[in-house]
Amino acid sequence: MKKYLLLLAITGFFACEKGMQDYRNAKPVSEVGVSTYDFLKAQGTLYDTLLRIIDNVHLTEVLKNDKVTFFIPQDNSIETAMRNVNFARIRLGDPGNWTIDSVPLNVWDSLLRRYILAGIVDADSLRYADGADLVSLYQHGMNGKMSRTNASGAVGGGTEVVEFSDRNDSRFIKDWSTALTQNVDIKTKNGLMHILESRHIFGFTSFVGKAYPKSLEAIQGPYLGYPLEIPGIVNAADFDEGPVNVAYSYSKDGNHSYRPDNPGTESCSEGDNQVSPGGGYNVGWTKDGNWLRYTVDIKEAGNYKVELRIAGNGGGIIYLMVDDVVVSNEIPIQGTGGWQTWQGAFGTAVLPEGKHLMKVVIKKANLNLHRVIFTKIN
Repeated sequence: MKKYLLLLAITGFFACEKGMQDYRNAKPVSEVGVSTYDFLKAQGTLYDTLLRIIDNVHLTEVLKNDKVTFFIPQDNSIETAMRNVNFARIRLGDPGNWTIDSVPLNVWDSLLRRYILAGIVDADSLRYADGADLVSLYQHGMNGKMSRTNASGAVGGGTEVVEFSDRNDSRFIKDWSTALTQNVDIKTKNGLMHILESRHIFGFTSFVGKAYPKSLEAIQGPYLGYPLEIPGIVNAADFDEGPVNVAYSYSKDGNHSYRPDNPGTESCSEGDNQVSPGGGYNVGWTKDGNWLRYTVDIKEAGNYKVELRIAGNGGGIIYLMVDDVVVSNEIPIQGTGGWQTWQGAFGTAVLPEGKHLMKVVIKKANLNLHRVIFTKIN
């Protein structure tokens, strides 16, 4: 994984004999002596993809000369967005071989400009209860808000970050998609930079739909395009595609870190990419009676151990259904001490062989769900 560290320099970026200096291991500073564009260029290979897009959509001179604030997406954010669009293509029967050059330039242009604001927007200007409404270079509505992270279990005891949100043309916060900063208030010759976290997905929730409009067509079926195998891991965020009360029943919308439809998904501290990209995300904002549907392929009928990876305040109950028949005991959920503090809750299920529709029913909520792990009992 790339580590995006900032360069420590106020004046020059060139050594007389050695050429470009390597600042990737230097400490972050609040001011650099070059333009925003040249700062990115000086980072070696760390922003190659971003710079290529900037050049292709003719934003080079803007980032060299105009007074702008740039919320900088890292290359990893762009790579994740490309993986998502290729997954969408595979699900719909198209080759999953797109590169950044396959995406229309107008898509890169319109979405990249959402990260660029005219003038100087520093962190102190965003210290309002509801943040500050901002306007991108194409007059798209954004929002910036200072907030303090949690640390060692202390709410608000961590570092301050900027919540940079795409308002998605809605005045309701529940409809917004939010990215967090990794570093803020880095002054350049022509503007200001805020570096976004690498786990942010480029384009917020708009990239796949704009790059590949076919993905917006209503479909029903397994999210990854194929049934999830049991025994194995069913990632909660990989619930089926389809409308409410068919693919899911959810009473509250949340964030959309992994996929743009309901229910809300967020990056999971326990996350990894095991089995699918959904392994790095969990489903949250649960309410009593919510359920999620998964298309599964059960390799062998029989008794299974069920491990739910959960986090939350406790008091929850989950059970499983296959083809609308209850197949498990009611599994009680204990408190874990935090919404990203994960542990297992265990039960058993009797499963039939073959392809079926499985529901994870949240009888009592107050929990986040990461994944369900099925192990055959001999």
